[in-house]
Amino acid sequence: MRGPGGALAAFVIAPAFAAALAVLGLIAHLYITDPAAADVPLADYASMAVSVWISALMFAYPVAFALFGPLWLILRSLRLWGGFTALLTGAAAGLAAMLTYLYRVHGADLELGLTGGVPLGELPLADSLFSLTLPLIGAAAGAIGGLVFTSLERAGR
Repeated sequence: MRGPGGALAAFVIAPAFAAALAVLGLIAHLYITDPAAADVPLADYASMAVSVWISALMFAYPVAFALFGPLWLILRSLRLWGGFTALLTGAAAGLAAMLTYLYRVHGADLELGLTGGVPLGELPLADSLFSLTLPLIGAAAGAIGGLVFTSLERAGR
């Protein structure tokens, strides 16, 4: 019996998988960086992870269709970067989805939300780079989702 394959299966499964990876990254980041969060047992994060994942899907699917799909088709038709196309477009889509999600959470105070309430210009270089962790988690999850997408899409050929 063959598993799922083709562009439709790829557009359904890959964003959900990438969103799950991003949620795991968010929870790991929270658990590592917040002293109060470290006191909560990891098992208690399961219900939170499910609700955040469902919320993340609201951003992952629109970004997959609005950004990932057209960019992937354009780069694929130009035959740029070979198999790197899905990785690159997935990272762009994951970054966009994460920034959209963070903007929903923090609103106009997105910069202050990422930097812990301190203006970015007042942070030392190391701390300002650390404030990019969540967007980078989104980009990495999207890149892995792009690889899942291309493997599923190729399986349907």
